[in-house]
Amino acid sequence: MGTVEYCVALRDVLDAVSRSTAARLSALHRAATAGADGVLIDVFLDQDAEGPFGVSARFEGIDSFSLDRKLGDGWELFSVIWGEESWEPPVPARPADWSREQREDAIVEVVAEWIDPLIPRGTPELRWEVVTPDGATGPIQVRPHHD
Repeated sequence: MGTVEYCVALRDVLDAVSRSTAARLSALHRAATAGADGVLIDVFLDQDAEGPFGVSARFEGIDSFSLDRKLGDGWELFSVIWGEESWEPPVPARPADWSREQREDAIVEVVAEWIDPLIPRGTPELRWEVVTPDGATGPIQVRPHHD
């Protein structure tokens, strides 16, 4: 499986949860206060980068701690775990010749493309970025879209 095939297969899995993710992002947007400057969409990969990864959201700004606590578990947007027999949901396997960095770069790019049209529009205006917690990849700014 090459890069294009991997990205297409991953995007198909993400698209299947777009509706619930859009609802979570809307709830997050509604909860924002004047003390929130933006929302960071974190992409976490496990240590060995074989399969498990997660996508979550958090506020950035002076009110971020209290806002994050207020929403509880609503921050997780997507996660992959090892089930009884395979990855759940069934994400594509990492191509054998890929390094952890190559997989991380591909996942971050696909997540940014997937999340971009799901971001709610309206007030408050927030900065939205897809990032990795360790800063291994540069932030990718995504924006609300007007239908």
